[in-house]
Amino acid sequence: MGKKLPEKFAKWHGVDRTKIPWYPIVDTEKCIGCKLCFVSCGRGVYNFDMKSNKAIVENKFQCLVGCTTCAAICPVEAISFPDKEIVHEIEKEEKILVKIQKIAKEKKIKMDIDKIEKEVLENISKAKISKEYEIAGLIIGKEIFKEIYSEIKDCSVDIVDINIKTSSLRGTIDLDAPTVATFKIISTEMEDITKCEDKIAKLIVKNGIVILKKD
Repeated sequence: MGKKLPEKFAKWHGVDRTKIPWYPIVDTEKCIGCKLCFVSCGRGVYNFDMKSNKAIVENKFQCLVGCTTCAAICPVEAISFPDKEIVHEIEKEEKILVKIQKIAKEKKIKMDIDKIEKEVLENISKAKISKEYEIAGLIIGKEIFKEIYSEIKDCSVDIVDINIKTSSLRGTIDLDAPTVATFKIISTEMEDITKCEDKIAKLIVKNGIVILKKD
């Protein structure tokens, strides 16, 4: 029985990694002992025999399915891989392309969120001035923040730290439930905030929402 694979390498999109014959093969006759594959592989596939001065494939199933980087960088083409059709057949048999759709969607959403958070943090780090608002009313059922964005998109300000508070779970579902929200208008100059602040305040009141506080 072979050595048990670390959990992070044990499956490839739900398929037992040991069932997928994808790994490098080193031609020891060609290998010049440059150690490039040994050093470059981030998955610990290789070891190196100092006596023979040759690379050894020690953990073959830790190889990323489809990866051929070590073969591409080998200066003497001493590394080879199986035919890629092996991988394509497994993709078909195991319906891999169907399985990854949900994963891809979740990854895309996370990337978009991370990008937005990064932009917000960058804006906050640049901003020297901020003004905080607290508003109350039927906020969830209205597209108030979308309307605010339309007003400020051409201004040198941003809205950050948006927090919407409801008193109960029902309040998150019931569009007619009163809600409290807080947010900050930020900019590098107070003048920029002043220019947009009046527009934002009028828009809030127009939507029947009350401004409880602005600091």
